[in-house]
Amino acid sequence: MWSVIGIGLFNSIMWSNIFTLAISGLGKHTNKGSSLLVMMILGGAILPVIMGSIADDFGVHISYIVPVFSYLLKFRSSKSTIISGTPEARFIVYFLC
Repeated sequence: MWSVIGIGLFNSIMWSNIFTLAISGLGKHTNKGSSLLVMMILGGAILPVIMGSIADDFGVHISYIVPVFSYLLKFRSSKSTIISGTPEARFIVYFLC
């Protein structure tokens, strides 16, 4: 449990770097990219509610499938970035962070 809490804490500290790296190289799409990154903060408001409802229904241990699933999605998209290396793919990786 403490490792999941630590991951969230360290990701929040890295937010300014993630934002800067995600919008670099987007060119004319910088405005759209930055607005999508700001909207992704909503995921930080929705996912805990989903996790809490799963914890109420099935138990706390089962509810940790929500962050595990989120990080699996993040890993899946990072593989495409390593392969293609395009700015668009790099944006997608940071969008899912």
